Amino acid sequence: MIQKALRERKLAVLTSLFSGSWDYVPDFITPQPYVPEPTLHEDLHAIANVDAGRLRWEIEIMALGNPEDNLSGRRIPRVLKDVLQQGEQALAQRLADELDQVWQQAIAPHWATLRARLESDIGHRARAIARHGLSGMLADLHPRVVWDDDHLKLLTRLQGRRLADSGLTLMPSAITTNLFLVMDCTPAPVPRPPIITYPALRSAATGPSAAPTTQALFGMTRARLLADLQVERTTGELGERHFLAASTVSYHLGILHRAGLVTRTRKSHRVLYEQTPGATALLGSGTP
Repeated sequence: MIQKALRERKLAVLTSLFSGSWDYVPDFITPQPYVPEPTLHEDLHAIANVDAGRLRWEIEIMALGNPEDNLSGRRIPRVLKDVLQQGEQALAQRLADELDQVWQQAIAPHWATLRARLESDIGHRARAIARHGLSGMLADLHPRVVWDDDHLKLLTRLQGRRLADSGLTLMPSAITTNLFLVMDCTPAPVPRPPIITYPALRSAATGPSAAPTTQALFGMTRARLLADLQVERTTGELGERHFLAASTVSYHLGILHRAGLVTRTRKSHRVLYEQTPGATALLGSGTP
């Protein structure tokens, strides 16, 4: 629904940011929440009024990358360059306006349901902390989040480190199945604490006809691997895409194969996995 809004409303600047394979997308479009439930107006205001030095710094990282953090740069899209020539404030305001349009068309009609899911996730995480402590809650946050010896680690090819005194904000999202990190790995104008945005748990449906989600059936990691097998992939490809060890991927694929949910085909020296029609039908009945 978001892609549809971008296309129908011709939101060129937002499209330019999210239509390529970027190592880094400017962080200011994910404003730091300073209250538990910031309003849309407050978030858009924060985006439109971002510090000009901070915006220039983020655009430079987007273009040039940062070798120390293993971030690759890419050529800035022409539409973004054209708006930036009008000044940092013009770009910030344009992005805030386009995000507002995405909200009105794609998010607002479903906000009651999405908000309930977010509140359910926050409640679940709070109960997990009460029962198992912070480390227990973090261990179940996402397959790429690891709590090890009082250190929080993210499994990623990128590099960077922040000290504990910088704080950390955990932000559930009801519109993504991926994990996203906002973090200043190098000194930045107007520094900000890091944010981890993670996919919110899907609320359990009620009633006799309710069906469990694929995450509930298989677990988060297997559900994500299965959903990513709409085309043939090797264990190596899946490991790179999901930041998992090859042995971990093989273990989960073995379970899915025995369950009749993936096919396994050898082509030359490669072993390729793909969803079975039954798995495709299962995934189509509900987002994993």
